[in-house]
Amino acid sequence: MIRSKLSLAVMLYLASTAAFAAEATSSTNQSADSTFHHEAEIGFLDTSENSDGLASAKYSYYFQGVKQNDAPYELATFLSQSSVISARYAMTEHQDLYELSGEYVFDSKFFVGGGYSRLSTERNWGPNTDLDTYELKAGYYFNPHAKFTLSYQTNSDSDSEHRSNDVYGDYNRDSSEDYDGFALEYQHYLPFESTSGLMLTATGIYVKTDSKDIKKYDTIYINDADEVVEGVIESTGEQTEKATGLAINADWYITNSWSVGGGYQYLNYDRKSSYSYSQETVDKTSEDNTNYSDSDSRNIYTLNTSYFWHFSKYVSARAAIEQIFIDSDSGTSVGIALNGRF
Repeated sequence: MIRSKLSLAVMLYLASTAAFAAEATSSTNQSADSTFHHEAEIGFLDTSENSDGLASAKYSYYFQGVKQNDAPYELATFLSQSSVISARYAMTEHQDLYELSGEYVFDSKFFVGGGYSRLSTERNWGPNTDLDTYELKAGYYFNPHAKFTLSYQTNSDSDSEHRSNDVYGDYNRDSSEDYDGFALEYQHYLPFESTSGLMLTATGIYVKTDSKDIKKYDTIYINDADEVVEGVIESTGEQTEKATGLAINADWYITNSWSVGGGYQYLNYDRKSSYSYSQETVDKTSEDNTNYSDSDSRNIYTLNTSYFWHFSKYVSARAAIEQIFIDSDSGTSVGIALNGRF
């Protein structure tokens, strides 16, 4: 893809100038006041699985000043343990995402937070949809480098469709989906003497999704005796999917700007579904019921590298590339962004 090659070329350019950037800014950034309250970023992500790409813009306000001259630039906001509010907008060719989130840190280092997001999808067929997701989280900072978070996410989506035709009769469809997800996350940064340090993250998740789809046809057709017959066809499909997962990631910050890392994630799925079908006419009535269950699991491995080019007091450029391996499949994502902190 052209955009993939362009993004990768920009990232390689940033990496090639890393040594010069570090040398040119080391004398000024360490002595200057690098504390900021505002962070704004615009970026683009391109993946081998999605030809549309994703463009995003984000703004955050940190209530306590964030220092960034004595730790990896990428981790400055994490290590600040500051209360924050954020707003984000992201888009692809057919979807728009709007997000609002915040986190309040008490003097005791306990924190609470929440978020709201709306995903608007423009369909090539059928009506456009909006999905609202809500998040609550709470946790504790054990020390200046360690954070534990418990979070809960939920959303509910429903859709109705009605069509009427003088020849084929009426068609009604009602569908719904309810999602609930829980996550436990532990993050720990280990500073080193010879290099900047190592960031470790462990995450456990549990997700449950219940979906239901009901269809009803009030139809007219010709039977075997060439007679016009009115009939009712109804079908109901229900499915419950439960997913559990464990992820472990490590990112080694060779310098405050450059990191390399990798991770492993295990996901397990359990699905139970049922389907019922009935057809009723003046001639006959027929029914069918089916139950189905299965389970599946995936092993996901990732390798990544990123560079945070802090080339001026207020403006930086970021670039990252990640290779993901899912069982026998693989994919690549490349992201670039312009970051402002002031």
